Amino acid sequence: MARASKRVRAGAPSLLHEQRDGVVRLTLNRPRHGNAVSAELAQALVSAAEAIDLDDSVRLVVVQGAGAHFCVGVEDGGDWQRRCDWVAAVGRLRAPVIAAVRGDAVAEGCELALACDLRLLSTRARLQLPQLAQGRLPCHGGTQRLPRLIGRMRALDLLLSGRAVRAAEAETLGLATRVFPERSLSREVDRLVADLARRGPIALRFGKEAVAAGLDLTLDQGIGLEQDLYVLLQTTADRAEGVRAFLEKRRPEFAGA
Repeated sequence: MARASKRVRAGAPSLLHEQRDGVVRLTLNRPRHGNAVSAELAQALVSAAEAIDLDDSVRLVVVQGAGAHFCVGVEDGGDWQRRCDWVAAVGRLRAPVIAAVRGDAVAEGCELALACDLRLLSTRARLQLPQLAQGRLPCHGGTQRLPRLIGRMRALDLLLSGRAVRAAEAETLGLATRVFPERSLSREVDRLVADLARRGPIALRFGKEAVAAGLDLTLDQGIGLEQDLYVLLQTTADRAEGVRAFLEKRRPEFAGA
């Protein structure tokens, strides 16, 4: 049975939390401020992430910004960030996370996008880590995730220069999963989400875990992890449903169990 849609304020009015049919959408809702993250919004993201990880029915998470921009950083100097690692909370989610980026993803906003598993950009999106040029250092994994995505030399270029990367270059560098025209970004995000959400939530989580954890292992250790997760998946009701659906030539109805 399809899960009813719910739209609630997740700890602060600046974050919108919508859940339907196993897909959670987290919308940074401070468009007049470029969705700059406040202490309240950061805590709301942490609380939302904690709730999502307790819900085994969640297949996917979409993070997006209301209005013209994804997120232009933090407000009030962000001194509160030492007490609230909101980017890490999103990055630790077990379910795959998709960043839908239109407009600017700057500084901490860029680090939030980097913490997501897939980044779908509009043609007018820009990614930028300008902190070094401002006498600061990225503090939410930007210096670590960026080289893992695009390599040491290219990461240093972007970090040291602080230059903005537009969507076309981001796709070439490997920062963008896909780039779409501005007018069709929402539709294309919905299309990908609908396609991925038809997969079993346990398989999606295991796929993410195998890739993310495997990067820190040797090849043999990574293959061992893959095999362990494969065996675990065979014991689930979702795996049995997948086999039945294949034999009966119908679409599987996964329950996340």
